[in-house]
Amino acid sequence: MKIFKIFAKILLGLVVFLIICLVFTIAPIDRDDYRQMRYYQKMGETLNAWQPQRDSADAFKAGWAIVNLTPNKPTPTAGYGKRQGKLYQYVHDSVYVRAMVFSNAQKPIAVVSCDLLIFPPEVTILLKEKLKTIGFDWSQVYVGTTHTHNSLGAWGKNTVGELFAGEYSHQTVNHIADKVLEAIKKANTNQQTAKVGYAEINAKELVFNRLVGDKLGTTDPMIRVLKIEKTTGETAIFTTFSAHATTLGDDKNFLSADYPGELVKQLSQSANFVAFMAGAVGSTGPVGEELKDDFQQMKNISDGVSKKILSEIPKIKCETIKQLSLATFDISLRNPQVRFSENWRVRPWVFKTLFGDYPAEMKALKIGNNILIGTPCDYSGELMPEIIRTAQSKNLNLIVTSFNGGYVGYITHDRHYDLNAYETRVMNWYGPQNGIYFQEIIQEILNKY
Repeated sequence: MKIFKIFAKILLGLVVFLIICLVFTIAPIDRDDYRQMRYYQKMGETLNAWQPQRDSADAFKAGWAIVNLTPNKPTPTAGYGKRQGKLYQYVHDSVYVRAMVFSNAQKPIAVVSCDLLIFPPEVTILLKEKLKTIGFDWSQVYVGTTHTHNSLGAWGKNTVGELFAGEYSHQTVNHIADKVLEAIKKANTNQQTAKVGYAEINAKELVFNRLVGDKLGTTDPMIRVLKIEKTTGETAIFTTFSAHATTLGDDKNFLSADYPGELVKQLSQSANFVAFMAGAVGSTGPVGEELKDDFQQMKNISDGVSKKILSEIPKIKCETIKQLSLATFDISLRNPQVRFSENWRVRPWVFKTLFGDYPAEMKALKIGNNILIGTPCDYSGELMPEIIRTAQSKNLNLIVTSFNGGYVGYITHDRHYDLNAYETRVMNWYGPQNGIYFQEIIQEILNKY
């Protein structure tokens, strides 16, 4: 009888402890209207207070540079948790940092593309300290990545970061930051007076909606191209596309820039400099994932995109521009809501312990009547039509890029929020209503011009 009482007390204690743990670690999903919440009001105050810079009569100048990012020894690769942090076995093709620097009467602005999965927040933190050594600061830098899933890892300083990118290494973070600085510095020294042109090309046959399929969902099928032409005759091509750089599967454990790397090589035959950034890649994949040969799929996508761009380049008319500006906006967000079921989530402190706690921001780079919006996420192509219409009403060519130096997961269309899928449950960290919220932020920025 005495043993039974002791056992009962132990069991009761365990139950009480479990209940306490559950109370402090989980909570129901907050589905309150985002427009009634303080974070929405705070964001509105930020946008209302902002005014874009005026045009400048000074000449627009541009410079560019490429720096090899390939490490001296193997690192984990970032993008597939199934690799479990294993070091890559060999270099299939090198990875790079590509930088462009633009200027007129204002401070120079750097646009940096890296052959990485995302632009790591830890690198952003380090760059904010190091940029002053070359005469820049973070407010002058616009970053993005190609989103290859076969490049350097070891930059995630938390549990989830290490799951997707391998064991953290401050040496790797330093390596990335130093190569970015080197590329910006080199690009800044070769600026020449230049003109800018724009084109967009439909490539719907090369991209598909991987979240719900093309019958239930949409894609952003447009290849977007900026052509920069120096008075010396040198030309640069900056381009974006919305297909995930996942032609190489998780069984390919080598270093590679995936299809963006092959695309840049092909375009470099017709331009002095080429840079690629992932566009609205959330919810979209490259056509051909059913192929057994990953390299064939990679070739099909790179060939398909390059042929379209190469046929368009001669037609792009470059013009003198008067406006160059870069604005940075801190994004206010709902408390993180990482779900383990449709209506239940872990509490914010659990999220911050596992994922880290980094600020989020949006960047707006205006080059003439071309505007680039840099987002801290996998921004879904399904969210593009509404903001494109807003841009067109302001006579602006809109280019949205993902992975701007922070990361808040996937921003998907709100109609999919309760879908039990990787993008909408595992990786939708700040919903619900984040799709329309991000659309509104971008639309408000566009409406200011």
